[in-house]
Amino acid sequence: MEQKTAIILLAHGSRRKEANQEVAFLAGIMEKDTLAMETEVGHAFLQFVAPSLEESIRNFIEKGYNRIAIAPLFLTSGVHIQEDIPEILEKIKTTHPDVNLVLCRPLGCDSRLLPIIRERVEEGLGESG
Repeated sequence: MEQKTAIILLAHGSRRKEANQEVAFLAGIMEKDTLAMETEVGHAFLQFVAPSLEESIRNFIEKGYNRIAIAPLFLTSGVHIQEDIPEILEKIKTTHPDVNLVLCRPLGCDSRLLPIIRERVEEGLGESG
């Protein structure tokens, strides 16, 4: 069976509409970047707003995707990464055992983030006068 791959950018979710729109925007940028791979990119949230992770996964399954990578936009491996997300994926695997759900590592404490952090600090310090 041919692997048809989708990617879900997973965020916590916010009561602020603008914050959630940023995640959707990032997914759109990533999808443009992966067009050559014929990979669809979506987004999901754990709390406060739709689509939920389960809704996004089921949407991709309905479209015929059989390999779905979940990329958590989290800096730490807290309860959501260690417990909540794996529980959701296990639940879906019971009804769709033919779908390969891949939970990717969170962003984590990766030194590649340091240039962005430095830039934000410099911006903040510059704005404070």
